[in-house]
Amino acid sequence: MKDMEEKPVRKRPAPPRARMSGDERRVQIVKVAADLFARNGFRGTTTREIALKAGISEAVIFKHFRRKEDLYKAIIDSRCADTEGDSRLLTLLKGKQGKEVFRTVATHLLEEHRKDPSFLRLLTYSALEKQSLSELFLKTRALELLDFLEGHIKELVADGSMRPVDTALAARAFIGMVIHYSIVQELYGFKRRFTRPTQKVADTFVDIFFEGMKRR
Repeated sequence: MKDMEEKPVRKRPAPPRARMSGDERRVQIVKVAADLFARNGFRGTTTREIALKAGISEAVIFKHFRRKEDLYKAIIDSRCADTEGDSRLLTLLKGKQGKEVFRTVATHLLEEHRKDPSFLRLLTYSALEKQSLSELFLKTRALELLDFLEGHIKELVADGSMRPVDTALAARAFIGMVIHYSIVQELYGFKRRFTRPTQKVADTFVDIFFEGMKRR
């Protein structure tokens, strides 16, 4: 019986990659741009580099984002907004009262920064390099949250739960505790020397704030 000759196995060509939809491509560009901005800064990142990392041409970027402000807004929304364009954090706060409002704010921000500190780096680069992203963030999402907290503090002052105070400054003070902690932990690297569970940090900040705001 003759040995059978081995026939070369023909490899099937890889199926063509599915073409991204416009929305999928937009999401990809936003993610790639945000990652590069957070890593290299705005001055250290070009549209050519974004296009190269995304595997597209620069023309595709400009097709989706005609101005850099449009891209910046999309980056902010990707981190802060839900599918309806509303603030994810403010949605979480619906129906909450008193300490629970502040506990939810602190827990959400601390956990978001812990899981992915790149947005903190992005805002820092933007401020240092005088880019408009940080200003856009302040005018929209940051002020939106501060206004909400100020309104809630006014209610607590009115019903006697808190002492009379500059409510705008009080809202800034509470957020300041949370943001400062995140920046020092995540950007300065203090978490290598000091760690606490997120919920414990949030509860402690809320207790400190309410103790200081208590009507005497």
